[in-house]
Amino acid sequence: MDLQLRLDQAIANGNERLVFPHPESDDLLIKVISDRFRKRMDHKYSISTRLRRLTYYWPYMKEVSEHIYLREGQVENTHFVQDFKGFVDTNLGLGITVKAVKKHNGELADTLSALISSKQFNQEHADRLNDLFKWLERTFIVVRDLRTVNIVWDEINGHFVIIDGIGSRRLPSLRSVSRLYNQRANRRRITKLCQRLKNDLESFGYNLNLNFSQTLHY
Repeated sequence: MDLQLRLDQAIANGNERLVFPHPESDDLLIKVISDRFRKRMDHKYSISTRLRRLTYYWPYMKEVSEHIYLREGQVENTHFVQDFKGFVDTNLGLGITVKAVKKHNGELADTLSALISSKQFNQEHADRLNDLFKWLERTFIVVRDLRTVNIVWDEINGHFVIIDGIGSRRLPSLRSVSRLYNQRANRRRITKLCQRLKNDLESFGYNLNLNFSQTLHY
């Protein structure tokens, strides 16, 4: 029987997917393909793309491929990426389930963007963010969209977690077969995010010892 999800219960609405609380587990979230993405696929992409056997589900394919890599590629410290649990049938279509990252009080974890804007971002956060950047440099994982809204703070375990934006934009992708090309692509995204972070922190009046520039090793 399909799990019943209500659109008014969505806790996030991204470019490709909606995110819902799991109706049967407080520890899980469900991501489903949004109607907005389906309509964009129908109008924007070529006939050959629309006639693919899995027209609307390629975002799942590219994300799941990264989770398979993390599990089977002997990658250390996979806690930097939200834990993928599997697939689920819903009234809104096929969904994927992920482990919810929460705070001590049981609420969903704050995004990096929210931490900064609420002036809760501190030196520990800066240091742990550097840990995430260094991990991204060392691993072969493909990250296509590294933004402050796609990273949350796991205050229970003391590290940041990427909750969205992994996997290549297209399948197949050169990034998935060339470690060197993917490493350079990840570095570009880290550099871009670091610059954005410095600008945001400066605008909010932070005075922290940031070492983001030391994270990158060209």
